[in-house]
Amino acid sequence: MTRHSPPLFVQRRFWPMWIALSFGAFSDNVLRQSLLIGIPYGVIDTPATENPDNAMPFIGALLPVAIMLFSPLSGQLADKYETSQMFRRTKFVEIILMVTAAIAFLSGAGLLAIAMLFAMGAQSAFFSPVRTGAMPKYLAPDELVRGNALCNAGLYSFILLGYMVGGALIVREDGRLLVGAVLVSASTIGWLASLRTLRAAANDPGLKITFDWFGQIARMTGYVASSRGVAPPLLGVAIFFFLSTAVTVITPLYARDTLNADAYVATALNGLFAIGAGVGALCAAGLARGRSGLGYSAAAVGAAGVFSLLIGIFSPIAAGDAGEIFTIGDLFLTAPGLALTFLFLATAALMGVYLAPLQAAVQRRAPAPIRARIMAAVVFANAVFAIPGSLSTFLITNTGADPALAFFAVAVAMLAISALMLHRRRTLPDGLYDEILRNPSAE
Repeated sequence: MTRHSPPLFVQRRFWPMWIALSFGAFSDNVLRQSLLIGIPYGVIDTPATENPDNAMPFIGALLPVAIMLFSPLSGQLADKYETSQMFRRTKFVEIILMVTAAIAFLSGAGLLAIAMLFAMGAQSAFFSPVRTGAMPKYLAPDELVRGNALCNAGLYSFILLGYMVGGALIVREDGRLLVGAVLVSASTIGWLASLRTLRAAANDPGLKITFDWFGQIARMTGYVASSRGVAPPLLGVAIFFFLSTAVTVITPLYARDTLNADAYVATALNGLFAIGAGVGALCAAGLARGRSGLGYSAAAVGAAGVFSLLIGIFSPIAAGDAGEIFTIGDLFLTAPGLALTFLFLATAALMGVYLAPLQAAVQRRAPAPIRARIMAAVVFANAVFAIPGSLSTFLITNTGADPALAFFAVAVAMLAISALMLHRRRTLPDGLYDEILRNPSAE
């Protein structure tokens, strides 16, 4: 009788890592969304800025700035030290930071809460290369797309929960207390899961740690350039973070100014993106069995561009009569609202299909001795691209332009990415799309 192994999701080589990632994303986004909703709706004071709206792009940029600063060091540590030890340490630091954030909310120290968002970005910079660098140790090459898709599905599901919980709780009378309690509880669950991660040998235990930030950036760039086939999918992932950050930051302003909606609608719209991205990630897991899935990436990002264009076109219709408040009921119980809901979900789902195969391609192709440093380069690139994605919203906040215009810009970018990927696929029909899966020794 043939014995079948249990599903990957319930195996110990996967689930502790998944829980640690998912609850970390949840706590990050409860904190972030509490700030992004609490500030423009007057719940949280930001005495350093006269116009609260101008704090939004800076808050959106805090996580990527911190990641960019600390990624060069984090990749070295992830390559030097045993993997499960790094999981435990990074998640314990998260508890300390979330306790501090809870104190900031309870005491009304808005600037301290914002500072803790920056600190969580630093913590994420150390956690991410540990997790992404560990996946090729725990998973077989043909499991990587599925593993990344499951991680992305968990990531976006818990981002959704973070959006909904943070945005809904912060506007309550006792919201700051509740937000603090949720932050501490979620970080504790993530740390407990990290205690169950399997041991995995260090990639390069003899590595000498260097604190030369510029020198290490140059070395990471060299690792990417010299590793066959790593740079294109790495850039594709980074562009995803540029676009997703821009959309996440602009959506509360889009809800308030374009739709004339309340804070609950703003939270729901960001939540729809998370739901869609999670569904798309699961679709990517099914589509790419035994293949790299990069062809699906190219098609999906082009289709996402079409749907983003439709969001911009349809927004004035969904908004309805001027002066009337657009409510949650309007979003989910009227025909224009349901159409807008579908467009948000479809755009995000297609981007979820786009992302997972690119992440798996980087992991497969990165040479084992420097894998974590290459994954740190991925995190660094994501941060570098996310910062202008966030700051680009100044074009809206400082010009008085309709935030719906951002969706037209995003659509143009998505269509351009699709055209470039399809061109590359035609000029390199075998290229690097599936050959590594057919011939693992090519790594």
